[in-house]
Amino acid sequence: YYITNNLRMADRKTFKFELTNKKYLTFNSKEVKTDLTRWDLGNRISLTTFAYNDFFKDYEAKEFTYDFFNDATVQHNLQVFSSNRQELVTWGNHEIKEVQAEIIPCSITSMDFFDRLVTPGLVREGGAIHKCLDEDIDGFLVSDEIHRMLLTEESDHWELYNEDERQELLFLLFKHLVLGGPVNQYDDKIDRYLEVAKALYKEFITVQKDSETKQIGLISKVIKGIRMGR
Repeated sequence: YYITNNLRMADRKTFKFELTNKKYLTFNSKEVKTDLTRWDLGNRISLTTFAYNDFFKDYEAKEFTYDFFNDATVQHNLQVFSSNRQELVTWGNHEIKEVQAEIIPCSITSMDFFDRLVTPGLVREGGAIHKCLDEDIDGFLVSDEIHRMLLTEESDHWELYNEDERQELLFLLFKHLVLGGPVNQYDDKIDRYLEVAKALYKEFITVQKDSETKQIGLISKVIKGIRMGR
């Protein structure tokens, strides 16, 4: 979805944002911070929580994202990674004229989702990841089959997950942790990637039990917002 500055504020409601003091205990725990540092993500990820002023519906994702990026409170508090300075910096004042917004599904409620990774040639029963000959794929130095499965359709294991499953938030979290940053120190076993992905997923999303079916469901809405220009 795209929205440009041709959509005037007077033509619709405007989402406003305010900073909250929400604490992310798992994300900021010593154990997880150690893992993120090893994967070269420690200084590349920042979590900031804002409250907003109105009900949000999926079809409003583009307006919501446009207002978010242009909100003064967001701009003064949002931390972003600077590729030039190689550190997190405050975003600062910008007029954003065009954005892209994508709803990210988060329907997975069990880590059984990853059981299929334990398959010949990919992950052994004990969690060890199969190695492969080094190759460069999309700028990543790939030396094991998990990385190949995440990055290229030429992997023998690409079809373990279909396109819809690969768009799930839990899968994207797992992928982000495995790929890491430029000086990522890759793990030889799958265990810690899955444990951290599970812990962060539980901290990021909200669940609710259906009063009639007693089934646990996820009620969080996740948007991938991209600033297209200023």
